[in-house]
Order: sequence, then C-alpha cells, then structure tokens
Amino acid sequence: MNNAKRTLVSIAVVMFAAGCGGGGANGGFSPVLLPAAPPAPASPPPAAPPPPAMSLAEKCPTLKGQALAAGAVAVDDAKVVAASAPQPEYCVVTASFKGSTLRFEARLPTSGWNGKLAFIGGGGFDGQMPTATAAQFSESIFTERYATVGTNGGYDYPGATDLNYFKGEFALDPVKLLDFTQQSEHRALPPGKEVIAQFFGTAPTRSYFEGCSMGGHDAMMQAQRFPEDFDGIVARAPAGNIMGLFMQFNRIAKQVRVPANTLNPAKQSLLADAVLAQCDGLDGAADGIISKPAACTFDATALRCAGGADAGDSCLSDAQIATVNTITSPIATSDGAWSHAGYNFGAENSPKGWGEYIWPQAAFGGAPVQGLFSDGFVRSFITRDPAFDTSTWNPDQWLSRMGVIGGMFSAADPDLGRLHARGAKLIMWNGTNDTSVSARDNARYYEQVVGTLGAQKADETVELFLAPGVGHCYGGAGPNKVDLLKAMSTWVEQGVPASAQKLVHRKVDGAGATTMARPMCKYPAYPRYKGAGDVNDAASFDCVS
Repeated sequence: MNNAKRTLVSIAVVMFAAGCGGGGANGGFSPVLLPAAPPAPASPPPAAPPPPAMSLAEKCPTLKGQALAAGAVAVDDAKVVAASAPQPEYCVVTASFKGSTLRFEARLPTSGWNGKLAFIGGGGFDGQMPTATAAQFSESIFTERYATVGTNGGYDYPGATDLNYFKGEFALDPVKLLDFTQQSEHRALPPGKEVIAQFFGTAPTRSYFEGCSMGGHDAMMQAQRFPEDFDGIVARAPAGNIMGLFMQFNRIAKQVRVPANTLNPAKQSLLADAVLAQCDGLDGAADGIISKPAACTFDATALRCAGGADAGDSCLSDAQIATVNTITSPIATSDGAWSHAGYNFGAENSPKGWGEYIWPQAAFGGAPVQGLFSDGFVRSFITRDPAFDTSTWNPDQWLSRMGVIGGMFSAADPDLGRLHARGAKLIMWNGTNDTSVSARDNARYYEQVVGTLGAQKADETVELFLAPGVGHCYGGAGPNKVDLLKAMSTWVEQGVPASAQKLVHRKVDGAGATTMARPMCKYPAYPRYKGAGDVNDAASFDCVS
C-alpha cells in the first residue's frame, strides 16, 4: 500500500471513531453538538428624565451654611429679596469671617446678570452694610444688573444715627482698626468673588469699585495699596487725605463751638451773597453757582463791623472773620507730614454747603458734624482717651501716634505707578461745595499724581472731575447726577476715557426729569457759559481751562 492510500485509510478510521456513539437511534451515530450561543444582552431600562434645572432663585437658599475662603468665611444667610424699584430681584448673601467681626453682603441678581462685580464702599465710621440705592451710587448698578458686594467696615454698629456712633470706639481694637482703615474690602473681595462663582457658575469677568466719602477713601486705598484688586475704581468725594481732614475738622470745630465766633443764619446769608456777587460771574453766567472756585479769592474783611465788635446781622465781627479764614485756609503739622488745603467759598448758607458739616446743628445737640467726627478720631484713634478734651488737641504734640495711624489710614500716596502698570483706571469726583471732603484737597492730590507719573501716564490712569455747586457726595445748587460706573466700564472695556465720553452732570426733579445740566469737565477745566443759550442746558457751556 502506497503512502497516499495509507493516509486516506487513517483519516477514515479517525472519522469513524469520532462519530461512534454506541447504539444511538441514528444507527450508532450522534450529531455533533455545538455550544449554545449566549443570550442577547437585555436592553437597558429607559433613562430617567433629568431633573428640571434649578432656577437661581431656587438655588439661592442652598448657599446658606457654605464655607468660603478655605473655611475662613461662613455664609450666614442667603435669601431671595423681591424686586423693588430700582432694585431687581436679588439673592442676598451675608457672610462673616471667623475670628473677626468683619462681615460682607453680596447681592446677586436672579436674572439678567451682566457678568460683572460692583464692589460698593461705605461711609462715615462704617459699621453697617452700604446700600447701592443711596444717592451717591451710579444707576447702572441696577440698570445693567451688576452683582454687588459691600462690607460693614470691620465691625457692626446698628445705631448709626446715635451720637455714640461718632465716638469711633471700635478703633481701640487693633483688629477692627486695621480692617476699618484699609483691609475690609481687600479681605472680602476673594470670598465675595467665590460666592458669585458658586451662584452663577462663573466668576465675574470684570470687577469695579465705587464709593463716596469714607467709601471714596477706601477707593483710594485700593488704587494705591491694592491695585491688583479691581479693573476700575470710582472715588467720589474721596477722603484719601484722611489725616489732614480730621486735623482740619478739629481746627474748625474748635472755632465754631465758641458762640461768638459762629455765624447765625442772617450772617451766613450776608457772607454767601457777598461771595456770589464777587465770584458767581467768573464762569460767564450769574446763576448762583461758582464754577471757577479756584479764582474766588474773597476777603471777608470787606464785611467787617466797624471797630471789629459784633454790631448785628449786617456785618461780621473780627472773631467771625477769623472763623471764615479758618475754614478757607490751609493747615499743616510742624514737620509737614500732614496737611489740608482748606475749603472753597460758596454755599455758606446752604444745608448742602457749609451748613452740612461746618455750622453747629440742632439735630446733633448743637455740635457741628466736623466736630463729632474729629472728637471720635482724636479720642479713639490718637489719644486713646475717651475723656480727652479735644478743644486742647494739638497735632504737633502727637506726631508719633499720628505717624502710626497715618501709616495705616492715609490714602494720599500720589504714586499710582502700580495701578498704571496693571492697566487699571481711577476716576476721582468731588463737589466744589463739599465741606466734608475738600475739592481743593483732591485737586492738589491730582496735581501731585501728574507730577509723579508724568502727564501721559497720569492721563492713561486717572481723571479728576469737579462738580460746581455740589455738596458732599450729592445735592446742592449745581447738577450732580452722573453715572460714573458706566463711564468707568466704558473706559476699561472700550478704551474711551471718561473725559472723551461727552458726559454731563444733571439735576433732576422728583419725577426724574432733568432741570439743569452742565458738561462734566476734566480738571483743571471748568464749565464756562458761551454767552448765549439756556443756562440750564449743557450745550450752552464749554469746558475751558
């Protein structure tokens, strides 16, 4: 048998053996059984419908109890507050720092958020949360739906209308003192942004600051010491020169607290009329507003009573002339470290002029507001003696302590180089008849900034606007309303400085209609009447230097 045949026989034998089943029904052969196919996988159950998206209003209360700043800050409460013109519906979040009395409040619109933050500053000795509905704040906070954050300044004082408020006793606590003088906004900004991001799902794209008076001081503090915090800063009536301000407050208060030195209402009007007669027309229009106060060099001796003694309401005594000179003249410490430029003439008989802070007020027990604030400053910040007789205070005898407090509290450094390097912007604004924060003082500061940075860098960084006839933060004979937050956002986001936006100051009536307008002029320019046209129309004026 050849090899091929042997191979075929072998294959047949193997196949026969494999098929032999030993007596199967098919003649001993059994079919080859293949493994069963696995069952088809069961279809997954239909997915449950997603829960309906939570609205921001529903999300608001879930923020309560949240920890911020790696546990250093706790959200104490979060609740929806219904819309109330001009405010939209807000989620109002209050939060507190552990181991501190510093608190902040965030107001987060539940719809239409513009993606930006407006941090708002307080006023006076703080102690309460600021409210953006106050007259000094910009309308666009509401119309453009900013998220806002504000602090209590480092401590709580619920009775801000109580005369004890002016004592400033919080300053005896070093932690509260540091928060109040410089740290409160800087510390609250990061957790404020954090709660905004938790609520909206994204952090603000731009961060701005707006404040007036002490809030304006805080704006200057941010610009000088914390320039990385904000893209743009609006400083209305900024009390940056806070040390000089309290010195001048004390100096004037000592003068007017002596009854023979002060001016009664008739003498106030005598002075006001004489000042207007000399200075009102310097801007080309006799309209009761001194638009060029730097040129108003009034000499009160023109009203002197014969012999210098008080001879009635038709003249001023030598003591009363000395009071006028004290109000309008500069002051400085012997070492030159602290100074104040004095106040402008104008609105001597107005409750939004000299009547606001200088003249004694029955509502405050016959004390001038300048005196109340300076008493608290001298006793709680400087001497740390609640019984100290402030009529005897001489800053030159307290230069060491003035240096300590000034190192914390002063916001008058003209070197804005870091703010310029970051590309952030500062708008300063002041009423010319402000008798809390002197427009002269802020004009002097602005000139120092220009001298420090040079004109080009200064123009790229800061602009100052004075509002003729306007008192502290708002009000007075002149128009005062202007949306500086809108002006700032336009400068930052579109590169157009406020001075190039053709802005106007407006005075409005109770219905919101404009009754007077003036162009908003970049210092040192002022609005000058063209000689024709309605004196209540901004188009009748040019900004001239």
